[in-house]
Amino acid sequence: MALVERLVVVADSACGGCSAIAAALGGVLAVTVVVRSCRDPHLAEEFPVLAGRRPCARPLALYEDRALTGFRLLWRAGRLVAPGRRAAALRLALRIVRLRAAHLLGTSRLHRR
Repeated sequence: MALVERLVVVADSACGGCSAIAAALGGVLAVTVVVRSCRDPHLAEEFPVLAGRRPCARPLALYEDRALTGFRLLWRAGRLVAPGRRAAALRLALRIVRLRAAHLLGTSRLHRR
């Protein structure tokens, strides 16, 4: 397996939960995490693997020239966790599972201030 230097995470910048999770990845992974908005008009030009995809449908990561979502994304990211950050990574994974379950069950609510 080649050494991974960076992980590009594409998330919806309009979604607070998705943006927070994407930003938190930088604190738990041993590689450089680059967060990009799915609304960037030049995203498909820069990353041809995204051509024809709807990156705003759910967060995804670009890992070794492949687009990963869902369980495959968590599995690959789990292999990149920095030493000593496993507890923080587990808390983040649980947060992702709760957010996804709430979304699937239709119980997610907008929090207004």
